[in-house]
Amino acid sequence: MTARDRSPQPRYAQLGDTLTRRIADGLYPVGTFLPTEVALCEEFAVSRYTVREALRRLTEAGLLRRRQGSGSQVMAMHPQRSFVHAMRSLDGLFQYAVDTTFRIDRIGLAQPDPDEAMHLGDTAGAEWLIVNGLRIDPAEGAALCVSTVYIARIYAAIAPELRSRKGAIYPLIEGRFGVKVADVAQSITAHPMPPAAARALGLSRKDWAVRVVRRYRDVAGALVLASINDHPAERFSYTMHLRQEERGVGF
Repeated sequence: MTARDRSPQPRYAQLGDTLTRRIADGLYPVGTFLPTEVALCEEFAVSRYTVREALRRLTEAGLLRRRQGSGSQVMAMHPQRSFVHAMRSLDGLFQYAVDTTFRIDRIGLAQPDPDEAMHLGDTAGAEWLIVNGLRIDPAEGAALCVSTVYIARIYAAIAPELRSRKGAIYPLIEGRFGVKVADVAQSITAHPMPPAAARALGLSRKDWAVRVVRRYRDVAGALVLASINDHPAERFSYTMHLRQEERGVGF
């Protein structure tokens, strides 16, 4: 029995560690492809399941990109951290904005692009204060997503404060204008990464995005602001914690 066989790690974890070291050592340079699944099975005397599970884990770590019929392409020399956004309440959105940095590229009044106007409802044809930029993880210095924020024109006076703003935008609107955000609706979809977002994130147009759209409404139901956030699908996950409401028992 070899030392590897006596390891408490599962075989797929052992194989994953070996492949990770080989990638870091330059044996499989970035842009090249790993040996085929069949070749890896033969070299390490493991099953197809073991190989696929090891490759899946390396893909989740950002080291590989796998496509049917194309093999496993090396995308990075070292594992990339996957950003996990957990939310329990509206405070979670505020904390997310505090823990990350919104690096703004453009601010101005304009009508929304047709592709994004659908997220603004009946008021899509009006002018909005549009804010474009990257959401950055300060700990890693990496771009988490491309964000576009649409702020109702009546609140456009906050524009000069946004570049130095720390934290979420909606509390700034509440404080300045005396409105109250009473409801936030969120939708999450998957779609091909938009070309502009792909360029900003250094990705290919063939990559996929997880799009998170949030709409903030006041007590009267008017849309205060909306945000559209395109995250690299391979590096983002979203968790929610839901609690069962207390219900009376009737007969």
